Amino acid sequence: RRTAVAAPSPHTMGSERVHVHCRLRPPADGMRSVCDLGDDNTLTLNLPDARPRSWTFDGVHGPDSSQQSVYDAVAVPVLESVMRGYNGTILAYGQTGSGKTHTLLNGGGTVARAARGHPSGVESAGLVPRLVAELFVSIGCDVRHVYTVSASFCQIYNEQVDDLLRVKNTNLKVKPHGAGTEVEGLTRTRCETAEELLQLLETGRKNIIYAETKMNKSSSRSHAVLQLHVTRRARVLEGASASIDLSASLRGGELVRATQLTGKLSVVDLAGSERVKRSGADEDGKRFKEAVNINTSLLGLSNVMKALGSTAGHVPYRDSKLTHMLSDALGGNCRTSLIVCASPAAVDAGETSGTLDFGARAMKVAVSAVVNSTTVTLDAATLAADLSTALRLRAEGGVGGQLLLLEDELKERDDALGKLTRQVAQAAAERERDRKAAEAELAQGDAAHRAAASRLEEELAEAARAGVAAAERAAALAMAAGRAAVSARATAVHAESLAVRTAAALAAAMAAGATVAAATAAAATAA
Repeated sequence: RRTAVAAPSPHTMGSERVHVHCRLRPPADGMRSVCDLGDDNTLTLNLPDARPRSWTFDGVHGPDSSQQSVYDAVAVPVLESVMRGYNGTILAYGQTGSGKTHTLLNGGGTVARAARGHPSGVESAGLVPRLVAELFVSIGCDVRHVYTVSASFCQIYNEQVDDLLRVKNTNLKVKPHGAGTEVEGLTRTRCETAEELLQLLETGRKNIIYAETKMNKSSSRSHAVLQLHVTRRARVLEGASASIDLSASLRGGELVRATQLTGKLSVVDLAGSERVKRSGADEDGKRFKEAVNINTSLLGLSNVMKALGSTAGHVPYRDSKLTHMLSDALGGNCRTSLIVCASPAAVDAGETSGTLDFGARAMKVAVSAVVNSTTVTLDAATLAADLSTALRLRAEGGVGGQLLLLEDELKERDDALGKLTRQVAQAAAERERDRKAAEAELAQGDAAHRAAASRLEEELAEAARAGVAAAERAAALAMAAGRAAVSARATAVHAESLAVRTAAALAAAMAAGATVAAATAAAATAA
């Protein structure tokens, strides 16, 4: 299905959190289910003597969910991250008999037999067999890279780490290693095929300590931890590459270096998280000691989750071997998925509630994964092996050779597409520059038009003001001329009246017999 692996990124995956999924096992015969599943990944626990409680997770998988659907949701994102050089962790938590081992480890032998031509029963295979199968399918399809896969398998029993691949390796010490930890002396086996790794898994499972309890006929009494280490580097396919002239380097005795990515995948099947009295462990001294140690380590895990979720200054990793060993897989440089397995039966409501509370706390834990990248030196034998493999694949013309040819063709097309994309981008940039120039020119023309209009408006306003002043002056002149005309008319009337009065006085004087001189004087006096 998923044969392509995305190119590795040198950047971090960014701050994210632990992803939590819940899986409900089918109820036992005659048992009443008290769990309801909502459409929004919500699970509600209904009890007759208590108020309903609800939890929301990244995914909720009901009793009818298939192993494949759980694998797709929980494991695939983690596997893809590991193949890109990140660390990844998958944990299964829940009470005994809730389906943890079935979800994670079931069917390893079945899948191994399927790889030998016996496909029956593959549908029931758990997450680990599916992870292994898909890991090697992806490696086989990626002919341009060289991968190595190595595995270790241990259990934490009564607070001591025991090697499941070499049973004499017991009570191993957990020591700091770089930014994380490592188990000193733990067997780490290189696997070339999925069948080899699945056989190793089947061998290790036989050494896990199981015992019969009231909760389960075959109850795991320890925490099982499977770790896969996957390295990846580019294969030398040609005599020269974009960054290295291989022939010149070899002739000159120079070292050829390559970038190698390393991803660590940790799969943890936690022991049952039920009360001691429910499991009946208090009736047997050995079982009681096992149960006390299991619950102590699970309490330590819960305390670590609380501290990480609240961003406390101190995280008690060293309170248990489990949390100490997984210190770099819980809240640091890792992509972590937790699947909480629960029973829907009313009799298990107490354990189910505690399991779901644990899952809710885990969702508050932040992680920030980064690519694990180192530079390695390739010796002559490694380079020869790379070139020999490339030549063989091309000469055989099989699937690998066809993939190389197809990748070459794809690279050419990518180059052509990149060139076309750059041309399109350049043309778009030129169009954008032309558009901005036109807008600037238009804006400049608009500014000139607005300035001319403003000047015209000012001239019109000035002309209007001059016209009003001229009209006012003309009116004033007309009024002054009118007043002058009236004054002249008044003067003329006065003169005319004066002449009449003078003539009348003269006539009267002469009529009275006065002399002319006397009459003239009398007329002047009258005037």
